[in-house]
Amino acid sequence: MTSREEQKQATRARILHAATELLVARGYSALTTVAVQEAAGTSRGALLHHFPTAADLTRALVANLVQSNEAAARAAATRIGGSVDAVDRALTALLETMTRPAAQAEFELWAAARTNRELATVLVEAERQAGRDLRRVVDDLFGSEVVAHPRYSVIRDLSITMLRGLALSRSLRTSDRSVRATLGHWADTVRTLLTLSSA
Repeated sequence: MTSREEQKQATRARILHAATELLVARGYSALTTVAVQEAAGTSRGALLHHFPTAADLTRALVANLVQSNEAAARAAATRIGGSVDAVDRALTALLETMTRPAAQAEFELWAAARTNRELATVLVEAERQAGRDLRRVVDDLFGSEVVAHPRYSVIRDLSITMLRGLALSRSLRTSDRSVRATLGHWADTVRTLLTLSSA
């Protein structure tokens, strides 16, 4: 790779990092091209070279957030360790990941898309791949034994939905006690479902 190509990649990464930081710190309304350009310390031309449209930047931003969240989920599972029950490890790692600023930023995009048709169109496309990536990560976290169960796809999909709800509501709570209790109840439910025969 030439130094020119390395410089282009570094500029692109700096722009994505700046956009991510803006979204996390100040929300979607602050994610303007001028703000991203200033935060990245780049010229307007450099920004437009890498991301000609807001849609291009949003697609790349979602991919960047997904990559960050995937790495965080794997790191959380490693930190929790293999001695913990696979269901507890997976659910805890996923909840920790979904409450991180990068995941909350992705939720922020979803909320903004409710009233922004252009953003919604971009997100529908970007989230298709993000959803596939999330399912792959969740499968890895639960492990092959759980994934092999006939009810696993339902368990996975319900787990993702429940964890997203917990993560979104967590910012309005003054204590994590009810979140931990709900997570524990869901883990028990998952284990019960895994013991039932596939009728």
